[in-house]
Amino acid sequence: MQHLKVGNYASALFELFLSLIGLLNAVYYSRKRNYDLASTTILVLMVTMLSFLSITGGLRGTGLYWIYTFPLLAFFMKPIRQAFVWNGVLILSILTLYWLGQQGVINFFYNWLELRQALGAYMAVLLLSLFYSLILNGLLRDLKTRATVDMLTGLHNRAFVFDTLAKLIDVVKRKKDITYCLAYLDLDNFKRVNDLYGHGEGDSVLREVAQIIQESFRSGDVVGRIGGDEFIVIVYDCRKEALLKRLDSIRKRIEGTFSKYGLSISYGVVTVPAEGTDINMVLKLADKRMYDMKRRKKELNYPQEEKE
Repeated sequence: MQHLKVGNYASALFELFLSLIGLLNAVYYSRKRNYDLASTTILVLMVTMLSFLSITGGLRGTGLYWIYTFPLLAFFMKPIRQAFVWNGVLILSILTLYWLGQQGVINFFYNWLELRQALGAYMAVLLLSLFYSLILNGLLRDLKTRATVDMLTGLHNRAFVFDTLAKLIDVVKRKKDITYCLAYLDLDNFKRVNDLYGHGEGDSVLREVAQIIQESFRSGDVVGRIGGDEFIVIVYDCRKEALLKRLDSIRKRIEGTFSKYGLSISYGVVTVPAEGTDINMVLKLADKRMYDMKRRKKELNYPQEEKE
């Protein structure tokens, strides 16, 4: 509006054009939720606008002051490395425009002293933005770890596993050609470890069991502890027969490793979507099959399990 008041119609139209693109970008993001593209578009618009203000001087020579907003915006919208690249793009763009002004190709509003002082202050804002971003990213990583990781075993925790399962079931409902398997695992006779050897020894056993289970699956599969001595594994692109063989191998390894404690493991497997697409029903079915296995093992004269 200020450009219109002083009769600078070209600048006003250019800024209006960039604002329109920014508005369209906001509408696009609200519908598609493509954050990477939307944030990149905003930074491109900002580089264009700030370069334009550096050439023209903006309103009464104040255009260059707006470059100080860019480091904060870049570090807010992009990871640290990408933010550095974007800041480099802006600085290189302004320096290139200044050089073109010196060659007489364009009219650059600011002299070298003004530009040098502005870029010096810009670097100070850039370093402060970097420092703030490093601290914030560290805190966010800490929060994410606490929210998704079981502190005792290092596996995914209950909230993460159930949230992941709910999302995968939603995907399966839309794409019928995808198959997942849910395995519900429970240690047999674990209470005996705590009672006879103490909870410290019990925690150590749980960590070792968790490592055995995790090592038995691919990095893309989800392995989690959902409480006590209970574990859940979500296996992608699963064949049930192959998974049952793998779980039997885990059972034998646990029985061999922890023969001193008389430990074993029982499990139940459900295939999604073939055997259900309701999260509660899937979990109940897997739990039921796990307890059926416990009962069969008792009938086959496995060591009697004490009630937890």
